[in-house]
Amino acid sequence: MKTLLTTLFLSIFSFSALSTHIMGGEIIAENNGGNDYNVLLTIYRDTIGIPTDINQDFSVFDDSGNNIMNFSMTMDLSANHPIFGFQNGSLLPFFPYGVEIYFFSKTITLPGTGEYTITWDKCCRNGAIQNLIDPLSNDMRLYTTVTVDPSQTNSTPYFMVKPVMYLPVNTPWQYNPLPYDVNGDSLSWSLGAPHQSSSSPTGSAIPGYTAPPSDPSGMISIDPVTGTISWTASLLGNWVYTVICEEYRNGVKIGEIRRDMQFIVLPSGNLPRFMNFDKIPTENGYYFWDIEPGQYSELRLMASDLDVNDNITFEAFGEPFILNNPLSFSQQATGVGNQIETMLSWTPTTAEIKEDPYLVVLRLMDGSYMMDEALFIRVKKSITTMGILDEQVQLGKIFPNPSRDVVNIPLNINESGNVNIKFFNIYGQLVLEKSDYFNIGNHMVLLPNDLPAGQYTVSVDQESKHLGNQPIVIIK
Repeated sequence: MKTLLTTLFLSIFSFSALSTHIMGGEIIAENNGGNDYNVLLTIYRDTIGIPTDINQDFSVFDDSGNNIMNFSMTMDLSANHPIFGFQNGSLLPFFPYGVEIYFFSKTITLPGTGEYTITWDKCCRNGAIQNLIDPLSNDMRLYTTVTVDPSQTNSTPYFMVKPVMYLPVNTPWQYNPLPYDVNGDSLSWSLGAPHQSSSSPTGSAIPGYTAPPSDPSGMISIDPVTGTISWTASLLGNWVYTVICEEYRNGVKIGEIRRDMQFIVLPSGNLPRFMNFDKIPTENGYYFWDIEPGQYSELRLMASDLDVNDNITFEAFGEPFILNNPLSFSQQATGVGNQIETMLSWTPTTAEIKEDPYLVVLRLMDGSYMMDEALFIRVKKSITTMGILDEQVQLGKIFPNPSRDVVNIPLNINESGNVNIKFFNIYGQLVLEKSDYFNIGNHMVLLPNDLPAGQYTVSVDQESKHLGNQPIVIIK
């Protein structure tokens, strides 16, 4: 497998030394007060291309298309990326081949009220790109638009999740860049054509661009609610695409960011996957975790990879992780092959209650490929989906019942300690047992099982205290 990947890699990048090192990038603008904006350019490059220039040039256009400003930035190699945390020039981890991240930042002062477009160009694109007619003749135009209004602060949105470049062919796959706006403005995302420079401030869509090729059962698309990109790639090779995020306030568009990137499709391989993610409660097809302020809560999920020699790593992204009282994530090996148990844990306060749910992205990585899942978290009073009636009820209603493969067990733990969950068959024989340590608070235990069809009793104990019994039916 690795030899085949290497051969393909050399073939895919055979034009790189003759063209560019840049695989993609994005520009954002953060308001620093008044008309001052910190402009951040992030670019991604393959390590076999030409070196990255330490100076980059930018232009600013007003809403009439007039070029009102030009400025330059110089790379600071000692700086760390303000969003992703990597030092300038670092290799991004968990990719099969070298991808580096570089960034440039500078504070500029915009003239006054109005919409501005900040642009950057770089020639030329990778000659190996297959969904452009003549990629070596196309440069890359990155831009962001931002509205300056002295009566209210406004920064552009930004992507919270670093890009993914590699994926296997003929395999359903997901990736979520997770746009986020610090001002709470409404966001709308879509997929679009990459741009090249032209007389327009935003450049122009590259003529002849086509969407990356897809299996008919998994056309490339972006979910309008979560921003998750789903794709079953049907051909090997390099494919360029653009994620567009538009920002609205009171129904009026006030900004836009774009991520122009390449996907590199490699021979078939296995993705790391959650084993029981689909057992989380859903609403309208989206996954929701409801938790109560003032209560410690955990969500534990199992993950594995069919490639038994792969090590799985778990990361999570989203607004809850940047709050003063943040959500946290962790993982631990289960001792069964490369299987891991992932955990989200949080004790939100009433300050974290909000009308709209938090959107978080959960990412699994195996050193070659990555797989994302989107989860909504609601912090609110009176949780009913947990099946917990009050503080005295420590074992909530187990669901689904009947259950096919995963059993959801809601727990309300009053004292931290070890909890034992046991399944007994109709003869009173112990057929399944799980023991783990739980902190005080609400927990949703998602327990996979391969029990034969039949009737069982679930018994839950904490130390010497019995929390309750419930019957359950397993079907196959």
